[in-house]
Amino acid sequence: MKKFCSSIVIVLSMMSAASAQTLQDSVAAMARTFKGDVGIFAIDLENGDTVSYNADKMFPTASVIKIYVLAKLYQEIKEGKLSMNDQVTLHNSDKVPGSGILLFMHDGMKLSLGDLSWLMINMSDNVAANLLTDEVGGVMKVTDFIHSLGLTRTMELAKIFDRRTYPDSALRKIYGIGVTTPRETATFMKELYQGKIVAPKSSEAMINLMKYQFYNTSIPRFLPTYRDTIEIAHKTGALDDTRNDCAIIFTPRTNYVLCVFTTNDKDRRWITDNGAEVFIANVSLLIYNHFVK
Repeated sequence: MKKFCSSIVIVLSMMSAASAQTLQDSVAAMARTFKGDVGIFAIDLENGDTVSYNADKMFPTASVIKIYVLAKLYQEIKEGKLSMNDQVTLHNSDKVPGSGILLFMHDGMKLSLGDLSWLMINMSDNVAANLLTDEVGGVMKVTDFIHSLGLTRTMELAKIFDRRTYPDSALRKIYGIGVTTPRETATFMKELYQGKIVAPKSSEAMINLMKYQFYNTSIPRFLPTYRDTIEIAHKTGALDDTRNDCAIIFTPRTNYVLCVFTTNDKDRRWITDNGAEVFIANVSLLIYNHFVK
C-alpha cells in the first residue's frame, strides 16, 4: 500500500512538472509574438509555482512606480512622521500633464494625504504622485526605501514631468521616472500579500486601495469571473511605447501575483484596444486558466 501511495505521489509530481513546463512554453510562445519587448513573472501564492519570461530584464515602470511611493508613505506614517489626515495645498505650479484630475482643480485646493493616495493609485494622478513624493522626502528617499526591501534594481528616477528633480543619470534617460524588473515588482506584490511591506496593517491597507483601480483593460480584462468571484489589487503604467500591469489576484481556488511589462511597443495608440493592453489581457487569461481552473 505504501509503495502504491508513493507511486501516486511521483505521478502527480510529474504531472505538475509537465503542466508547469507546458505553461512556461505557452507563455514564451505568446511573448515571442509580441511586437516589442516584454517581461513576465507570475507566482502562485499557495504552492509557489512560477512562470516567467525576461523576468530579470529592466523595464520602465511608468506609473507602476506609484505603488512604491505609497509604500514609502506608509513607512513615514508608521514612524509617526506623517498622517493620512495631513493636509497639502495644491498650487498651479504643482500641475503636470497626463493622467489624473488634479491638473484641472483650482489653485489653493486642500487635500489630505489620504485623498492624494487614492488619486495616485486609483486614477494614477500624476500631480498627486509628485506631491506625495515631496511629502516622503523626494525621489532618492523613495529609492532608498525600495532598496531597503532588497529590490536593488528598482528605482524612482524622477518626479513626473518635473525636470528640476531629474538626477544626471543614464538610467533616467533610458527609463524615465522609474525602472524595475518583472521579478522584483512581483516580489514586492508577494510580500505585500504576506504583510511584509512596512507592517501587516499597512500592507492590507495598500492592497485594499489597489482593489479600486480605475484602469482595468489589461490584467482584469478577459478574466471570466472578474468582480463576481475574484478580486484584483493592481497598478497599471503607460507611456507612448510602454504598457504595464502588476496585480495580486484573489480567487476562491488560489491567489497569485502577475506582473507584465512591455516597452518599445510598436502599437503606440492611446485606445482601449492598444496591442500591448490586449496582449497583457491574453497573458492574464492564460495564467488564470493554469493557476485557477
